[in-house]
Amino acid sequence: MKEKFNAFMESKFLPIMAKVAGNKYLNCIKDGFVFATPFIIIGSFVLLLFNLPLNDPTNFMYFKPYENFVNAFSGHYIQIFNVSMGIMSLFISFGIGYSLAGYYQQDQLTNGFLSMYAFLLLSAKSLAVTVIGAAAELLHVAENVNVGVLDARYMDAKGLFVAIIAAILSVEISRFLIVKKIMIKLPDSVPPAISKSFEILIPVAVISFLFQTVNWIIQSNMKIMIPDLIMKILQPLLSMSDGLISIIIILLLIHVLWFCGIHGANVVNAIITPIVLTNLAANQAALAAGQEIPKIFAGEFMNSFVYLGGSGATLGLCIAMIMTKNAHLKYVGKLSIVPGFFNINEPIMFGAPIVMNPIFVIPFILTPIINAIISYSFFKFNLISRIVGLVPWTTPSILGSFISTNLHFLAPVLVIGLIILDYFIYKPFLDMYVKELEKEESAN
Repeated sequence: MKEKFNAFMESKFLPIMAKVAGNKYLNCIKDGFVFATPFIIIGSFVLLLFNLPLNDPTNFMYFKPYENFVNAFSGHYIQIFNVSMGIMSLFISFGIGYSLAGYYQQDQLTNGFLSMYAFLLLSAKSLAVTVIGAAAELLHVAENVNVGVLDARYMDAKGLFVAIIAAILSVEISRFLIVKKIMIKLPDSVPPAISKSFEILIPVAVISFLFQTVNWIIQSNMKIMIPDLIMKILQPLLSMSDGLISIIIILLLIHVLWFCGIHGANVVNAIITPIVLTNLAANQAALAAGQEIPKIFAGEFMNSFVYLGGSGATLGLCIAMIMTKNAHLKYVGKLSIVPGFFNINEPIMFGAPIVMNPIFVIPFILTPIINAIISYSFFKFNLISRIVGLVPWTTPSILGSFISTNLHFLAPVLVIGLIILDYFIYKPFLDMYVKELEKEESAN
């Protein structure tokens, strides 16, 4: 039975999933977000630093020195948030262009800058404004002086989808023109850096006039900025993505891929990362404005509340394996427990193994879904503060849940409870697997 199941998966299902996993655009989008992640995390921490639940006199956690600290320093250091989370789309457009150019073996730096340039054409208007009052003081200029301003409203998460589109289109157009030799080619004696700058001149000119013409037509006829137009088109998707059904579908896809030996999170993250970062930005804007936090599926919801120990929520299984009498599984459990606390579970995925093991298919897919349903319910009924901070995905879930929910004490309690529940879900299936291993050993 096991052999037939594995043969079916390998011959029919795996090739299709492998093509999805190898999609160049999905991989390049994923790379773009990875490149920008350090800046986004630091910006997120700075926002949290100045918005902890310690400066409200009506709150039992009120701490007067913290209120003084916020009043003294937030105006200066919030700039770190503004030039990280506040312009994340700029970083991500560069990263996607850089990665896609590498796939085509084109010059990566040039195409990264080209992607960023294309994004700015579509998203950032420049204008001169006369500054007065607090604005003049902030910019250290005299009042009534004209200052050049670049509109940054769409450089944050609101511009993510435009950044993705602009990066892919600009690299594809540039590649097409270069492959067709529609470029300025200098003699080989010219230094490579100078030669490359001339080769890209025609692609830059074509993209400049093409993108700006599209921008002009849309703004003139529809009276709307392109990022706003894209967000309006995608609004039903964004609204639906914050629902429990969508989260369950995402988890099913990720874990079916993983079960086939394909890193499901890497594949699907290229699709869901723009969504969770957009939702996170909405939550952070609400936090800064003192409003109700709107989104549940935001930031590291998955790694902090669902993937407890990695995909499949295998930390509970690690604990169960350490407690088993089977020598092989006990060894794998001990080897996997420390990485598992940091959401790294390759040792247990391939050491038990879970991949292509029909005994574990049910708990591997079902456990994270149960975690998601319970966690979503806690957020939905406001039993836990919703996510407003971004933590590295390797942050232990007990700590990550506490930080990302703005230090809500119940978040780590929930995570500990879920780990215990995951142990009991995996335990009967582990016992079945131990018996099968014992039969195989006795047969040999």
